[in-house]
Amino acid sequence: MKQWQIAWRNLMRRKLRTFLTILSIVIGVASTFSVIAAVDSAEKSFPIFVQKAFAKADFILAGTDAYFSEDVYKQMETIDGATSVALLKENTKLVVEEEEISSIQKRMVVTGYSKLDTAVTGFELIEGDLNGGGAVITDRTAKIWGSRIGDSISFNTDQGIKNIEVSAIIKYTQELMGPSSWNMAKYHHWAVALPLPVVQEWFGLEGQIQGIQGKANDRESVASVKQAADQVAKMNSDIFMQPVVININEEFQKMDSFFMALYIAGFLGIILSAFIIFNSLYVSIKERKNEFAVLKTIGYTPGQLQAMVLSEVILLALIGTVIGLVVGYGMALGLTNLVFMLIGIQEGNSIVLLPGILLSLLAGLVVPVIAAWYPIRDVGKISVIKVLKEHKSKAKPTNKWVGILGIVLIISSFFIEHLLLVLPLMVGIACIFPYLFRLFVLVMKGFYGLIFRFSGDMAMRNLHRNLSRSSMTSVILCLGIAMIVLMSSLNSALLQTYEKMVHSTYGGNLDIMFHHIEEGDLEKIKNTEGVADATTYSLQSIIWTLDGEKRMLPIFGVGEDWIDRFPLFTGQNETHGDLIKRLHDDEIILDEISYEVWGGRIGESITLDTLDGAKSFKVIAVVNTMKNRGYGAFMNEAHFKESFGVKFEKNALVLKDDETSSLQLRENIYGQFGERVEEMWGPEDWVTVIGSMVTSSFSIINALVILAIIISGIGITNTLLINIMERVREIGMMRAVGVTRKQVVRMVILEGFGIGLAATVIGILFGILLIYMTSGFMEYNNLTFEFGVSPLIITLIFSFGILISLVSSFAPSRRAAKIPLNEALRYE
Repeated sequence: MKQWQIAWRNLMRRKLRTFLTILSIVIGVASTFSVIAAVDSAEKSFPIFVQKAFAKADFILAGTDAYFSEDVYKQMETIDGATSVALLKENTKLVVEEEEISSIQKRMVVTGYSKLDTAVTGFELIEGDLNGGGAVITDRTAKIWGSRIGDSISFNTDQGIKNIEVSAIIKYTQELMGPSSWNMAKYHHWAVALPLPVVQEWFGLEGQIQGIQGKANDRESVASVKQAADQVAKMNSDIFMQPVVININEEFQKMDSFFMALYIAGFLGIILSAFIIFNSLYVSIKERKNEFAVLKTIGYTPGQLQAMVLSEVILLALIGTVIGLVVGYGMALGLTNLVFMLIGIQEGNSIVLLPGILLSLLAGLVVPVIAAWYPIRDVGKISVIKVLKEHKSKAKPTNKWVGILGIVLIISSFFIEHLLLVLPLMVGIACIFPYLFRLFVLVMKGFYGLIFRFSGDMAMRNLHRNLSRSSMTSVILCLGIAMIVLMSSLNSALLQTYEKMVHSTYGGNLDIMFHHIEEGDLEKIKNTEGVADATTYSLQSIIWTLDGEKRMLPIFGVGEDWIDRFPLFTGQNETHGDLIKRLHDDEIILDEISYEVWGGRIGESITLDTLDGAKSFKVIAVVNTMKNRGYGAFMNEAHFKESFGVKFEKNALVLKDDETSSLQLRENIYGQFGERVEEMWGPEDWVTVIGSMVTSSFSIINALVILAIIISGIGITNTLLINIMERVREIGMMRAVGVTRKQVVRMVILEGFGIGLAATVIGILFGILLIYMTSGFMEYNNLTFEFGVSPLIITLIFSFGILISLVSSFAPSRRAAKIPLNEALRYE
């Protein structure tokens, strides 16, 4: 106990330095904890969420026409060990009294279910009764509408106004996904579940359904139930069975680069705090050399002295880690919610804390001890004779082998095509930074003297005198600046590339999704005011068997006569029309993502499920597209319908004339078709959606990097305080010969400015190098970007780096100016 009391007393001798060191550990531990907890929680919750949201059923039965007979459902009901639900989805309009709500905001999709309370629907009831015979809405929709159980809602159908009471409110679910506000209803329709007979009656579709979802009652009978369902499909013409396939690992792998960047940004904090600990302890030992020499003379062994200092380090680490875990828990909750929002998880399970607690606890305790190893080792080597002789130690020359190692690490990072190249590059920067800092100080020496005169000359002299310590402090900020340059520039470059790619492969100015396109609809669209041209296209997700595993492959049926006017892909030397025209009925075009997933070569074949069973299709080309988020394949529309039996289309592409705005075009289209329009998306919508996701991703990473930069600011403050403490007598002598407080303040601020300026300039240069190195492999949704540097981003980051250094210099400069003259002259 006495040893810990002594350690605490020693720490309290320099309260501000101790506080800043603990703060750096707190930030490092908290950022590490929050990142690990957020990523682990996402990895646990994502498969569960996907399974609940998209894979409640084991299979679906669908028809080649828009509707088919309900008799098929009755046949499905005879299958033992299975639960089946018939569905009928129709578009209508919500009746709302408020005049400020536009017609487009009232769009509604009602889905009729033969059964609402089953494992297939999987609705999680909040209140009411799923078998009450009324409408089922989500809690989010109920909150926006202000609806409660028993309230009546009205719909404007082709057969007049229809009313029904709300009988159940359920948790938000993918099947009834609605807008988050009335304003967002301009872009997405509302959704309500109703009993199947109600929908059939309202829309004059008695005995008709749109699809059947089925699920085996136990996992052992899935194969036999699917086989029985397939037999039912084959007994009915124009009906086909399709297994529900979700490739969870493939979807989650898209986030690998984001999670890796999160880890690097999170761990950067604890790594930079190690520099702070090393610097603080190194100077502390230097200050206490006389004390250690005296202790040696009265019998303390080198081991006892080292144990004394180690106990101080452990005490610092314990306090910082405990506080860091508490702060990190709050950060983990916030960061987890942000990550869940980013990857689309509506409701996650409990946050995963244990791995984060253990690893951040380990990092918080072990990293400080490792960082303190070199200074602690020096404690045992203190020479009593040299101390008693008041030997003035000379600064040790920079080890050339460390510099050589740094160059080797930087060169080696050029051969790593992964974001992990950041690690050897940053270690290499740290190794060669003393040489770069020395060069920077020499370059700045004349400039400082010319502009700031006496204060500038003194600041440069002090920086050069404490070159090792100043360069160590500067490299901390340099690494943070390099990371934020990389992440900010990646964000900007990816957005620009994505926008360009979306507009070139979207197929027009507007993509309209109907329940189904009827005869005469295309001409009606073409005759709509503001429409220059229009076409329809087929899209269906087809079962693709790859290495014995089934997955879904969205396939577009495109026409050779319109694909050049409505381009859905790029990347071929010949015209799109010629490429589609030469496709045979057993040939297909893959986009880059599906081609990469496949792993084959052009000329080889893939296996797809058709109406006639599994069939091979030769891959004859690979193209680039952002349609369907860049994942899919393309076939000649005639061959598509022949192979997969889809006789109707849902989507129409529209080109607007030059005088019509995108918003006016939507209003004109909706004025023609009303509630028949399910969704309307333009290229600018996808750019906004994906742009917000990309920006959110990088904002999270940048926030963690900024925390690391704050640690570097703590380092600058710490270093300047140490420098001032060593020069108290010198500052007193300067004051005695006429140097003003203002000049002292300016001198210290210029020291901090010099440290920050060197770090910012060198960090920006290495950040640009990182941009160049990552531009060859870094991607988002298989979309890479070209090397480029934004002057605006560089200017903002440069200003931020300088601001951090100036703010960090303010407190030390005031302390230096307030040193009493009589105390300074007596200071030993």
